[in-house]
Amino acid sequence: MFTEELKLIREAEEQADRMRREARTSAKNLTRESDAEANRLVEEAFATEKEKCDALIEDGRRIAQQEYEETIAAAEKACAEMARQAEGKQQKAVNFIAERIVESSVNC
Repeated sequence: MFTEELKLIREAEEQADRMRREARTSAKNLTRESDAEANRLVEEAFATEKEKCDALIEDGRRIAQQEYEETIAAAEKACAEMARQAEGKQQKAVNFIAERIVESSVNC
């Protein structure tokens, strides 16, 4: 009877050792799988954020280009208006300069 009980105890210890080894192996596999999944999720998050950043940068460039074109158009319009106004005053300026030249020639 004692030998049977000793045999049962040994079998229980062997089974406990097997279960510990299996648990360690299972834990390592689970850890490896978890790490792989975490890495995949991080890479996916980075890819998503890069897409969002690229889209925002593209929107910013598009808006900047549009504002640049509007500013250039406004400046061209203002320059054209100034040139139109200058044309109307050109003859007056020519006459003024001519009078100054004549006056300075007469006074010499």
